[in-house]
Amino acid sequence: MTTTDDLPALSSVRPALGRLNPLMRELQRQGPICRVATHTGDEAWLVTRYAELKQLLMDKRLGRTHTDPANMSRYLDNPLLDLLVSNQDPEQERQAHLMMRNTLTPHFSARRMEALRPRIAERVGDLIDVITDAGPPLDIHARMSLPLSFLVLCDLLEIPDRDTYLGLLRDAGQVGDPSLGPGKPPLFAHLTELAAHKRTHPDEGLISSLCEAGVEDEDVAALIAMISISYQVTPNNISAGIALFALNPVQRHLLVTDPELMRHAIDEVLRMGKIGESFVPRYASADIEIGGVNIRAGDLVLCDHYTAGFDERVFDEPERFDITRAPNPHLAFSRGITHCIGAPLARVEMTEVFTGLFARLPEIRLAVAADRLHAITSQLGAGIVELPVTW
Repeated sequence: MTTTDDLPALSSVRPALGRLNPLMRELQRQGPICRVATHTGDEAWLVTRYAELKQLLMDKRLGRTHTDPANMSRYLDNPLLDLLVSNQDPEQERQAHLMMRNTLTPHFSARRMEALRPRIAERVGDLIDVITDAGPPLDIHARMSLPLSFLVLCDLLEIPDRDTYLGLLRDAGQVGDPSLGPGKPPLFAHLTELAAHKRTHPDEGLISSLCEAGVEDEDVAALIAMISISYQVTPNNISAGIALFALNPVQRHLLVTDPELMRHAIDEVLRMGKIGESFVPRYASADIEIGGVNIRAGDLVLCDHYTAGFDERVFDEPERFDITRAPNPHLAFSRGITHCIGAPLARVEMTEVFTGLFARLPEIRLAVAADRLHAITSQLGAGIVELPVTW
């Protein structure tokens, strides 16, 4: 009988920038879907190959519904992930998700994000001013990537008390923190109160827009909590991109001399610019036969977007950073109804950072060896601990 002691443990995976951890490479070689032990010691299916992952992302039988949430397998010990799981009917979940997307998508349209570009470019310029005044070496993740994404998020939501919000946001991302206790984290209560306030004191932000659309306060809080926690993803992508370009100066020069390559460059960063895990937890609402395995109803399925981006069946020389790579059908933003609605905003932020940073600091390079960059292990969202650079 197989036990979690006999399974590959996700806690043992220590991925590096721009290449696969040997264990993940071996699991991908062995098959498209394998059984693993999660950080909580539970069993899960890990999807590592591109074709099967793309198929499952479009499968209606995979979602956030579980008939017995109290006894389900879990990926991480974090109450925010538990809040995303419901015991409603899968079709009800799907309809609720579609309603959420229909409500939020207009606020993240490419046109609306383009309208934000001048403000984002201004913020990037201000942060570069601070960086150049401070001088090298410094942690550009802490000085650029994180503050930029946080400020843009606050601009989008019209957050009044940003210090309080940032503290709650950091606490909500912690994994395995016993002080958080069971149930909803303080961030959720804070956002519920904020929604109630904005319902009677509206402004131009997203929270007010959701209230005006008739979304209940707790539902607004749940949506904004998800958006808030996901803000960690973009700064991690920005920092990984800075690191990749620092390690590949020829590619950086190519981008600077040909700005038309920016979209391809961002796609390549999204494909391989990750330090840490990129697993999206989902549950099967019915049996699914795929990749030579039978996923049972109720099973936890981890969709590994990062490892799929290194699938040699789809990407030639996947560990080569190439900003001219086309096509580049990465799955970083998922597919179908799970496609990331914040993708246009992420692209604008990354574009403005790479444009501004490489123009003013063309010789930026890592201040430590690439193998000394460490992944976040205590928060939701794959990412980097720090990115020391010099110039």
